[in-house]
Amino acid sequence: MRPGGVILTTLRGWMRSLGLVKLIAASDSASGWFSEDDPSFMIARQQDAPESLGMVPGPADGTKRKAAYAPEVLTGSGPAFMAQLAAPDARFFSMAVDGGPLSTFVLDSVTDPFAVLTATDSGWGVRQGGPRRLWDVIESAIATWEEHGAPGTAAFGVTVSRDGQVVWLGNPSGPQWRLPS
Repeated sequence: MRPGGVILTTLRGWMRSLGLVKLIAASDSASGWFSEDDPSFMIARQQDAPESLGMVPGPADGTKRKAAYAPEVLTGSGPAFMAQLAAPDARFFSMAVDGGPLSTFVLDSVTDPFAVLTATDSGWGVRQGGPRRLWDVIESAIATWEEHGAPGTAAFGVTVSRDGQVVWLGNPSGPQWRLPS
């Protein structure tokens, strides 16, 4: 596309997060802003989620700690958007295991990290493992969003180049999250 050309596209993750972005092409990249509107487009076949959710961890896998956020953040529009930026290949679901309490599983089928959130007497606990601490990066992204006043999606921009895709908050020098290419 020639410099100055306009690209209107959706960016979608597997945790039900979706944004509409208007990018302006430059000579070697394109950049633009998310729309404040909630887009509602049908997913194209090539955008279907991977068939595998990833490995469901065993009950003793991972390390435990108190969670700063409950799993409900995965369904609120702002926090869910941030969770998807932090863990772009992840998906979540809730289920009871072996007749136990309902737990929320966050699984990344690409690199196999996991987080399992379970209610405790004092809030929520998280058990996580794999090559990166999935719930740690989600909590960090949500905390950054809150520190910046919990802005809507229109405060976020995207830069796409040969080096990758980066979502940023406020301006390209602000907080950033890399997306898979």
